[in-house]
Amino acid sequence: MSNEEILREAVSAFNGEDRSAIDRLLAPDVELINALSEIRGRPYEGLDGAYQWVDDLEATFESVDISVDEVEGVRGDRVLGLGRAKVTGRSSGLDYDREVGFVMDLREGRICRIWIFFDHEETRRAAPSLT
Repeated sequence: MSNEEILREAVSAFNGEDRSAIDRLLAPDVELINALSEIRGRPYEGLDGAYQWVDDLEATFESVDISVDEVEGVRGDRVLGLGRAKVTGRSSGLDYDREVGFVMDLREGRICRIWIFFDHEETRRAAPSLT
């Protein structure tokens, strides 16, 4: 499976909360960096952290649907995906539809680091230099 296919499959697994696919696609020491991790002051770490992120999304939003429209390799085992996030706030009931971008690093065919952005241009600018 190509890195691009792994990114698409990972987004699909998170959308469907498919824990067996998440276990298969993510490295045990995965790090997930996004707006929620910034609020908590640290990345989500390991498979438990990935599940905590899913739980945090579920607590915040009534529904979450993430699509990926464009995927491209950045360099080596780094891949970038651009799409949309459609969510409904749990408390507010308000619907949001916004850009979402992913940068994923892979190691031995598994995702070891994920960055999530809410602006396509920011994703493209950041992708080559993230560490």
